[in-house]
Amino acid sequence: MRVLVVWEPILATDWRPPTSGTLARLSDPRVRQFWDRNHLVSAALTALAAHNPPQPKPDCCIDRGFYWDSAILFPPGTHWNGPASSAFWNGPVVKAAPNLEKSLAAVEVPVDEP
Repeated sequence: MRVLVVWEPILATDWRPPTSGTLARLSDPRVRQFWDRNHLVSAALTALAAHNPPQPKPDCCIDRGFYWDSAILFPPGTHWNGPASSAFWNGPVVKAAPNLEKSLAAVEVPVDEP
């Protein structure tokens, strides 16, 4: 399992990448964090939501056309060289976490060996 965290400028205070203190909040070695100043990931998610039905559609977290504060679960074996369908997609993350955990339990996820 990999967790990708994409930080992007949405709020007025988001004019620079997150600080090391902010990044340290997610210390699990499976987490990879990225700064996406130009909203490239959000643009790809917008296209994914529009063109790949059936796809769980988030019921929140769009600002100026950009998805943000979303939790998205892709099943094992998902490849990004073609259409990818998520098993879960919603937010904000703090409110979506319980349903994300249920979806994660329903998807067979191989355990990473140390």
